[in-house]
Amino acid sequence: MPTNLNSRSLRLTLALIIPFALICYLYSWNQTPTLVPSPSTPQSFETTTGTGSPASISVPTKEPSTSDRHPGTSAAPIYTLPDKVWHSAKFDNLSENQREWTGSWTRKNPSIRQELLTDRSAEAFVRAHYFKTRPDIVEVYEALPIPILRADLFRYLVVLAEGGIWGDLDTSCEKEVAEWVPLEYRNANIDMIVGLEFDFEWRGAGTKIASQFCNWVFVGRKSSRNLQVIVDTVLNKLEGIAEANSVGIEGITLEMLSDVVEVTGPKIMTVAIMESLGQLLGRTVDDRDFAHTKRPKLVGDVLIMPGVSFAALQNSNPTDQGDPLVTHHYEGSWKKEDAEAKERKKQKQEQEQQQQQQEGSPPPPGAAAAT
Repeated sequence: MPTNLNSRSLRLTLALIIPFALICYLYSWNQTPTLVPSPSTPQSFETTTGTGSPASISVPTKEPSTSDRHPGTSAAPIYTLPDKVWHSAKFDNLSENQREWTGSWTRKNPSIRQELLTDRSAEAFVRAHYFKTRPDIVEVYEALPIPILRADLFRYLVVLAEGGIWGDLDTSCEKEVAEWVPLEYRNANIDMIVGLEFDFEWRGAGTKIASQFCNWVFVGRKSSRNLQVIVDTVLNKLEGIAEANSVGIEGITLEMLSDVVEVTGPKIMTVAIMESLGQLLGRTVDDRDFAHTKRPKLVGDVLIMPGVSFAALQNSNPTDQGDPLVTHHYEGSWKKEDAEAKERKKQKQEQEQQQQQQEGSPPPPGAAAAT
């Protein structure tokens, strides 16, 4: 009797299990998705900033190339740069124009992050990032009495510390950042992206670099090799000026400078990059490496953009160099102060010359007889 019960139970169990398994199989077969080729869709890559927070960068899908499949050991794609744009201002009460221009960065790049630092927060940033490793940087930065010199130095320091895009308050983004770098360079070892402000011919051996990169906008990798050279070059220049005038850094005045652009601005930035590239490539790098370029050109680890990219107006709006990427609206308030300082310096030199002429001139007629 118990054997019959066990046999019936087994048959009943099988009768229930087999149909159930068949139903599950048919259901899962009907639910299997069909893979349909889709049009090219931007892929999202994540990178991490110096603070550890992720930033998403959209990169158009492209066919894999040999370099994509077998990247070099030194390859560091530009898309590993933080997708962030930095600005600074004395205070955070921006003008209507400045809000419009800075807002263009997020309108063109919806996933981009922006940060505006005021004078006070910029000082805190420099101290937090450099006090332990480079106290000399903090000392010079905090002692600088001239706002434009501090502003120039800060832009190099903030991008060096965390990487990203620097944009002056009077710059507006015209084309999304993901399209700035040509396809052939997107897996290249790019340390910085700079654009030509002035594009001139080489002037011969022993002459100064004629061309000049703009510093109102540039892109740099965190701990950029080139930005480190720029910062050290600027510090050496400032310390040399202070020593030549027998003052501390805090005693530097605009009258002591040949020109702001040659002390902290675009010209010294250009010279420093050329020296840095020379160290990397083991040869002299000058205007011949990029003069009259019509499209982005990689020299060493610096991607040099043609004049139209960041300085279309300065380069007479060329039509054979691609699209403008950034517009500079030339609202720099420091230029008036610089011009006034130059005028004071000129007047002082003229007064000194007049005094020297008077001291060296013969006495007026009759002066000896009167004595």
